[in-house]
Amino acid sequence: MAFDGFFTRSMVNELKEELVGGRISKIYQPYEQEIQLIVRNNRTNHRLHASIHPVYYRLHLTDEKPNNPKQAPMFAMLLRKHLESSQILDFEQIDNDRIIRITATGRDEFGDLHKFHLYFELMGRHSNIVLVNPDDNNKIIDCIKHVPAYQNTYRLLLPGAEYRLPPKQDDQVNIFELSQADLMTFASRHAQDLSSGKSSKFIQGLGREAANSFKYWINDEGHTPYNALRELMDPVSTPQPTLHESGDKMHFYYRDLPIWDNSRRHYDNLSELVDYYYYQKVRLDRVNQVSGDLINKLEQILKRNQNKLKNLEKDRQTASSADEYKLKGELINAYMYQINKGDKIVELENYYDDNNLIEVTLDPRLTPNENSQKYYKKYAKYRDSLKYIDRQERITKEENDYLESVLVQIEQADIEDLMDIRHELEDQGYFFKNKKNQKKRQQTKSKPRQYVSSDGVLIYVGRNNKQNDELSMKKASKNHWWFHTKDIPGSHVIVLSDQPSDQTKTEAAEIAAFYSKSRSSANVPVDTVQVKNLRKPNGAKPGYVIYEGQETLFVTPKESVIKQLEK
Repeated sequence: MAFDGFFTRSMVNELKEELVGGRISKIYQPYEQEIQLIVRNNRTNHRLHASIHPVYYRLHLTDEKPNNPKQAPMFAMLLRKHLESSQILDFEQIDNDRIIRITATGRDEFGDLHKFHLYFELMGRHSNIVLVNPDDNNKIIDCIKHVPAYQNTYRLLLPGAEYRLPPKQDDQVNIFELSQADLMTFASRHAQDLSSGKSSKFIQGLGREAANSFKYWINDEGHTPYNALRELMDPVSTPQPTLHESGDKMHFYYRDLPIWDNSRRHYDNLSELVDYYYYQKVRLDRVNQVSGDLINKLEQILKRNQNKLKNLEKDRQTASSADEYKLKGELINAYMYQINKGDKIVELENYYDDNNLIEVTLDPRLTPNENSQKYYKKYAKYRDSLKYIDRQERITKEENDYLESVLVQIEQADIEDLMDIRHELEDQGYFFKNKKNQKKRQQTKSKPRQYVSSDGVLIYVGRNNKQNDELSMKKASKNHWWFHTKDIPGSHVIVLSDQPSDQTKTEAAEIAAFYSKSRSSANVPVDTVQVKNLRKPNGAKPGYVIYEGQETLFVTPKESVIKQLEK
């Protein structure tokens, strides 16, 4: 991220052009740390979004319309009281810092017209939004986050206190206030710092990536320190909003920077850039947070199940001697006349094995008949335990298959998909059902992914197991074709055609392989069958079906091909 003073300067120029002269028609506070001002200007409604989140602090125009609480927070009510229907007179940056001030006309509690200052301090965890009355000794009317004296000895941020700007760093200079001669002197004095990438220490509002760009311009492109400064200052009036993506990291700035590689793109304006960046960043963090909780829980269950299967296998080896106990009980019963009470070991002829002798251990305290019954009871116990072991092993393996399919879906999910998956897991008893959250569940569920084959045939892909069931068992026609990776966790794929071409079948199989655990493999086996041949056993987990008469295709999924087919 690079929301530094230079970026703020460029953003203020953009917002000034769009908003100055407009009227604030509505004010919302959708979240504790965010406000939105609806500004009507030149017959257009602009939605100004401000956030003081310690990581995602920002100010920009947006089209996003978040849900607002039924009862507006007190700060939103106060802003409405003073600023609704007010006109924006000015939009300015304080020095070259991340502090923005809106000057607007509004009315006080007596209905008299006054000027008000609305400050946006975008300073990480110290970010704040403050409404100030400049006509009353800069008295703070209120702020979105109160800061008492014990938290900040330099200034109070409380209603009634005098508003003071944050302290400046004496060793930093706002280079936009320097004359050309002073700028040349400044560049000459700090030439070594500029060429080593340490210029952010003495240039106000300069971020790390811009400082590294000075180093590049001077050392790699041969710019003088003065020209390097002008290189960053001149494009302020005509910015080129740029987003740079490197792996899972994203950076942005009001202009293109030479230190970035070719994996970058440009935007028409800064607000569009910031809106996209924070949408992706917040979404990614929310996905990681929600998916991390789900993955940890499911992996714990899978690990426990693997241990359970190992223990069941040990029990099976022990129980496999059940037939031996039955044989010994039967031989004791047959040769009872040869056995006396008190015998500890006897050798008896095994008539099932050419009368070879077999050694049988006895309890000397029991009669021959009681020893026989003891062996029969052991036989019955182990015989029944084998049935239990078989049943538990089958249940555990089916649960593992289900959980692995959910893990595959989580890896490929959006935030909306993750919430549906969590609800599914709650219904299956893997997570506690929060009654409050139950009431907040969205009535509209996410829709299946949609693709169109080269022949123009529509293809649906389930996003979660409940959706898989709904697609395959309810919505699909009996003559439509169903695809799924063979013995591999993955999504259900439905081709909405009763006679798809070989090309469509191949593409549907590639989509099924792509949305499976084997998406990175080659020659993935994919079963296909008409929907009428699917059956869901009673009590089966979501997404589990059985089928017969299938054809198996072997395909290698390619993401580029799948994206071309996406609707």
